[in-house]
Amino acid sequence: MSESTDHQPFGSILVPVIMAVILTEILMHSFDLKYNPISDGFDIANFLIDLGVFVTIAVTTSLLYQRIFKLLRKEGGSKE
Repeated sequence: MSESTDHQPFGSILVPVIMAVILTEILMHSFDLKYNPISDGFDIANFLIDLGVFVTIAVTTSLLYQRIFKLLRKEGGSKE
C-alpha cells in the first residue's frame, strides 16, 4: 500500500463534494441565482460562475476536513 492512502481520512473526497453541492445550492439560492444548463441553454459565463463557486467550496471544505481529521487523530493518539 502506498503511504498516501494511509494518511488520507475516510471520505476525504466524498464529504467535501457532498458539502460543496449542498453549500453551492444554498449560496446560489440565497443570491437568487438560478441557472440550469439543460433548460436555460448553455451559457459559458454562468457555467464558469457555478463551477468556480463549487470548486472554491469543495477545496475549502476538503482542507478543513483534512485539518480536522488530523487534529482528531493527534488527540486520539495522545490519550494513551
